[in-house]
Amino acid sequence: MRKTFLTWLLLFMSIAFVAAFFVSYGIQTRQAYTNAEKLIYLKIDDVIKQIAINNRSLREIRRETNANALAKVRAFAHMLKMNPSLVTDYEELENIRHLLAVDELHIIDERGILISGTVKEYFNYDMYSDPQSAAFMPGIKNKLFELAQDPQPKGINKEMFQYVGVSRMDAPGVVQIGYRPDKLTRAMDVANIKNLAPGFRVGNFGSVLIALRSGEIISIADEKYLGKTVYDYGFNKNQLSGESGSFVAQTPKGEMLVAYKTNGDYLIIGQLPTDEMYLSRNNTTATLVMFNVLLFALIFFLVAKLVQTVVIDGIFKVNDSLKEITHGNLEERVEVTTNEEFKVLSNGINTMVDALKEAIKEAAARIDAELAFAKAIQLSSLPSNFPAFPDRTEFNIFAYMNPAKEVGGDFYDFFLIGEDKLAVIIADVSGKGIAAALFMMRSKTLIKNLAQSGLDVAEVFNKANDSLCEDNDAGMFVTAFMGVLDLSSGRLTYVNAGHNPPLFKRAGHAFEWLPVKRSFVLAATDNMTYTAQEIMFTAGDKLFLYTDGVTEATNKDLALFSDERLLGDLNRNAADDKLNPTDIIQIVRQSVDSFADGAEQADDITMLCLQYLS
Repeated sequence: MRKTFLTWLLLFMSIAFVAAFFVSYGIQTRQAYTNAEKLIYLKIDDVIKQIAINNRSLREIRRETNANALAKVRAFAHMLKMNPSLVTDYEELENIRHLLAVDELHIIDERGILISGTVKEYFNYDMYSDPQSAAFMPGIKNKLFELAQDPQPKGINKEMFQYVGVSRMDAPGVVQIGYRPDKLTRAMDVANIKNLAPGFRVGNFGSVLIALRSGEIISIADEKYLGKTVYDYGFNKNQLSGESGSFVAQTPKGEMLVAYKTNGDYLIIGQLPTDEMYLSRNNTTATLVMFNVLLFALIFFLVAKLVQTVVIDGIFKVNDSLKEITHGNLEERVEVTTNEEFKVLSNGINTMVDALKEAIKEAAARIDAELAFAKAIQLSSLPSNFPAFPDRTEFNIFAYMNPAKEVGGDFYDFFLIGEDKLAVIIADVSGKGIAAALFMMRSKTLIKNLAQSGLDVAEVFNKANDSLCEDNDAGMFVTAFMGVLDLSSGRLTYVNAGHNPPLFKRAGHAFEWLPVKRSFVLAATDNMTYTAQEIMFTAGDKLFLYTDGVTEATNKDLALFSDERLLGDLNRNAADDKLNPTDIIQIVRQSVDSFADGAEQADDITMLCLQYLS
């Protein structure tokens, strides 16, 4: 009986072993195929991401290059306006070329003829004679014209060269710069898709190739197939007929598992040798043959049952509670008491969570206190006592700021320069929070000190810009408007650095936009030159300054308050000449609050209103 039982037991175990072997073999085969397919697709996705990253980086560098070039050509136009004799002063033009770090400078007159510059062999060239140069000719009539052309090969060596131009400020015509965009050229080389595929490997011996949708191979490690088609490589149209898929094919490198995806104009194909794909399966199978007889009955059934009952169930319960805790539910309690060890573990986790809750509470309270203190310091640096100058009858002024966070990057300021001049400033630092607040404090102090030193408003911004550019590793910048009002004559001299144009109201008239020249922001690039403008105030005239937190305030539908709404609300609700600056700012505050209708404030809101009385 015992022998029969053992025989049958051996037979059943042998059948179970064989069945388990073939099931395991089949599963591992399918799993090996699936894992290899996933590996290839992951690599294909990496290629797609790299293409996107290269293209995005190229666009960013192109944008940066164009912005720098336009700033240089604007500076050249401004120099020409300030010194028209540059047209014939070739030595000074050469000095300017070196100063701007470009290769060519050109001056074109109202006829479209290149009349001057740093390359004399181009003189008398008719810009209308070639489509590339003719693209700049709209600048003769359009004073706002700016153009940065695409870089193009030039000369015998076909070096990449870029021309950038703007309308002349001194006379009808165009000024141009030409230069070698080395940074952009290097980026274009890096982004060249031909160099992409050789840098990717699938597994140890697999590879990636990139083709056009037509089938032409444009990137592959084996360069002899460049320019050939994927069908020359061994694939057929049926295998590559969809948007994505996988198959096993015979290639010049042997039998491969092949997967592909289309992305825009590209067909990206990954391949992995089948020998490598099934390597893990074969090793695992050999191990199973050696150990399954012992493990199948003895270890699996006995140990699995024991572990499942005593350990795994408890571990899962602990893990479920830990999952709740890691997702933020600190009220979850671990209650596993199947044995003493789990009791100790549960108590330890619960104690740790209690300590964590207390630590989070203390840290939150400390941070709130520090931010409140920082806000108080920041607001105390702004003039906030009104009326600000109770003994002065020549003007009335009021200002308001509400930061979007505990601290902000906006600021306003006003102060007397001597006895008969009043300076008003409003500015917006890029970014929010502590970093913006620190940069705001530095900018405010610097501008005020320069203004009180007696410099004119344009020179204040020139020097402030150069100082702020120093050690500006964070790349922050400031939009700012500053005006100095001569209280005896009513003349306001002002300068704008990329800030929102103010609104101006003459007594008895409606609010309208104050004319401002287009100038660059502060702290973005040094050696900028800012130009002052003037306007005369008469008794009762008002000036309204604001930051983009007003016009870009949003409601729950994400609509913007807008410049048009600001102008309309002022002329509808604040046109009365009897309203003082405090009334006007209160009207705008109420209008913005009503428009937002409870939506979260996204940006600092800052306003300043000045009324000239006599």
